[in-house]
Amino acid sequence: MRRPVPDRSPYLCYFIPEAAVAELTGYTGPYKAGSAKRDPDGYGCVISNDEQSLFITSYDVSASRKLIENFIEFGKNRNPVKLPEELGTGAVSDFEARLYPYRKAGVWFRCGSDNSLITIVVKRNPARDQDHDLIQLMQIAQRQFAEMFKCKLGGPPPG
Repeated sequence: MRRPVPDRSPYLCYFIPEAAVAELTGYTGPYKAGSAKRDPDGYGCVISNDEQSLFITSYDVSASRKLIENFIEFGKNRNPVKLPEELGTGAVSDFEARLYPYRKAGVWFRCGSDNSLITIVVKRNPARDQDHDLIQLMQIAQRQFAEMFKCKLGGPPPG
């Protein structure tokens, strides 16, 4: 089902609105979120319960084209969906970890003079249109990223 992603603070793992965790994953129990300590180069963060990860986020301030090419190639046979071009170069695809199903998105984009990468992995929830959710989350993530690093978003990197 397509519904808007709640977008209000506080944000967990940099990019995930706390108000969206239960709605997007279908999980309503207790969970833990990793540190929101900002790293100048790149970092990963997990929101999880005792059994599995609910969200995994990561960013790389200065990422090579090869990273997104590998990301897209990995998802090629996993129900891929291309992300809107205004977000940058990226895709959404299925992913499995420890027998748990996930949907993941990755986008390579300009922020200031850097070519940056953000990835978001979310626990599968058949009650949601997770491609739509991940597009909205990526918009939120890019906005938060630009605020965090004081840079201007610029769509896909050149070349």
